[in-house]
Amino acid sequence: MSHATVRQRKSPQNWKGFVTSLCVHGILLGLACWIVLASPIAVKTHQDPDLFVTASGSSKPASATQAYTIKNTPRKIQGATRLSVNNNNASIALPELTGISDMMSSSFSMEKGMGREGLGQGQGMSFGGMGDSRSLVGKFVMGAAIKAQRVAVYLDCSGSMRPYLEKVTVEIKKEYPDADVFRFDGARVVSLENNIVYGKTFHGDAPRLTEAPTQTIDSELTSDGRQLLSRIRTACEKGSLGAWIDRLLSEDYDALVVFSDFQDGIRIYEENNKGAPTLIYSDSNYHKVGRIMPVKPWQAKWMEAFKKGAAGQGPKLYLFSLQQPPQGLLKACVEASGGDSLSVGWLKSGRPPN
Repeated sequence: MSHATVRQRKSPQNWKGFVTSLCVHGILLGLACWIVLASPIAVKTHQDPDLFVTASGSSKPASATQAYTIKNTPRKIQGATRLSVNNNNASIALPELTGISDMMSSSFSMEKGMGREGLGQGQGMSFGGMGDSRSLVGKFVMGAAIKAQRVAVYLDCSGSMRPYLEKVTVEIKKEYPDADVFRFDGARVVSLENNIVYGKTFHGDAPRLTEAPTQTIDSELTSDGRQLLSRIRTACEKGSLGAWIDRLLSEDYDALVVFSDFQDGIRIYEENNKGAPTLIYSDSNYHKVGRIMPVKPWQAKWMEAFKKGAAGQGPKLYLFSLQQPPQGLLKACVEASGGDSLSVGWLKSGRPPN
């Protein structure tokens, strides 16, 4: 048998092996593709690191880096709240914004002199002491910005003051129609030992004083004002301005307004075992005694009460003088309360200053 014959007989077997191998590889390739496509593909998502490493700048190997844990606190979004006020005289106290107030205070601390003073005055006039939620918007009465909702007025109705009482009442009622206006004789502040004569804590026999019936018009008072008048009428007819202030400090008023010429002054008496009380001090224009006012507990009581007015927790004191400046103690109470003291001598001519 020749070599050519042998080759021709073995050829068909070689082709069959090749085809078989090709089919097996194709089946394996298809199976591999099916496995890849059928398996789920995991998608990697970006996640913020829980640790952040920064160089500390230290020269020591152990403290070269520091790890800070990052806490992502979700913000809570609050819905907007609508505020509405039906009363024209009502006021709204808004909460203080801590971030802004801190920033403002740090800014103001760098300012000196007139710039700071001017800004302080502007804030007080425009916002009525904004920043303290207890402050009120001021309304101008005869040149003074009275910051109050409830106002009580003391009118000195002695002979020299009577020609001006109606005009003053009109000016006050123009801005505060619900103000309670009380009219009593003079503007004396009289004390005996440690108490204001006919004041809230007074007991015993009083020094001999000028007395006159009130000229308060009951119909012009609010219902609360009429009830108050029934309680203080006798005391204020005898004790004048001192008794009125001492008793109204505990009443629900935001402002105490006094109109007088302030000639009666402050008088201080001491008990005398031999008879009537002895006058130891008086700065009255009609009878002066002593040079230095003795210190008495009622003075500190008034100052503490009026300091609360500056914080919105008590009344502010406003003094309008037709003639001379008020006494030093009264002006100190005005300053402590955040009120005001003004001369209204222009009422005599009827021409207010420009």
